[in-house]
Amino acid sequence: MHHAQNKPFVVLLGWLGCQPRNLRRYREMYESVGWDALTRIASPSAVVAALTEAPSDRSTQSEMRRLAIDILQELQRLRPTHFVLHIFSNNGCFVWEWIRFILFHRPTLLSTIDPKLDANELRQRFIGIVFDSAPAHYDGRSDALQSALAYVSPLEERNRLLDKTKSLDHTAMKRRFDDFWGGMLNDSTDIPQLYLYSQCDELASANRLEELISYRETILRKANVWMHRFPGSEHCGHLLTYPEMYDRLVKQFLGDCTRRNGFSSIGSKL
Repeated sequence: MHHAQNKPFVVLLGWLGCQPRNLRRYREMYESVGWDALTRIASPSAVVAALTEAPSDRSTQSEMRRLAIDILQELQRLRPTHFVLHIFSNNGCFVWEWIRFILFHRPTLLSTIDPKLDANELRQRFIGIVFDSAPAHYDGRSDALQSALAYVSPLEERNRLLDKTKSLDHTAMKRRFDDFWGGMLNDSTDIPQLYLYSQCDELASANRLEELISYRETILRKANVWMHRFPGSEHCGHLLTYPEMYDRLVKQFLGDCTRRNGFSSIGSKL
């Protein structure tokens, strides 16, 4: 798909089992205010691997790492005026972990990967993050992932991944979860964040998310942390169930982020 340069962009990071067509309504929501969109979906096998592989593992050459680098390279090429990440479930969070690690913790890694990548420039253009049904607290349990794999097709792929999760080292999974959740709690990246979640979500506990959000407010200041709890939508189903409210919340958040960064409206520069 052709993308115009020098426009605001959203990077849509889809959920486990998501297909590009499932992100069409989100893309259209952003396009309605003059934003372009990149859509990226980590494969189910990459998600299973991420249960034991973290960005802090120096030796890892994971698919999540490659996907994060691909996104940063594409953003560098497109040179958006500014951009946000729109993250769905832990599938998107695992990609965000790598983007955060590369941009904010190991920026010198970029120059070794691609001399054209400028971490400072990308950080300056990065103005917000939307978390939809994320992060999901799974406590290192494989049964939580097995529930999420119900959305994966075809059946043969789902069964293959289910078998793989059963063979994972549970101690390593628990250690990895602690690293993942601690990173989501303690991330000091000073970028406004919007959390959209549901009381009825069986995969992303509202109580756990609200504990995280409350803690994030102490780190980033309350003005940088937005939240909304929907009363009756399923995991990653808030836009489908509450389209007007979801649209309004995201656009209000975009408006606040753009004004803070010197833009006169959601999609235009002063």
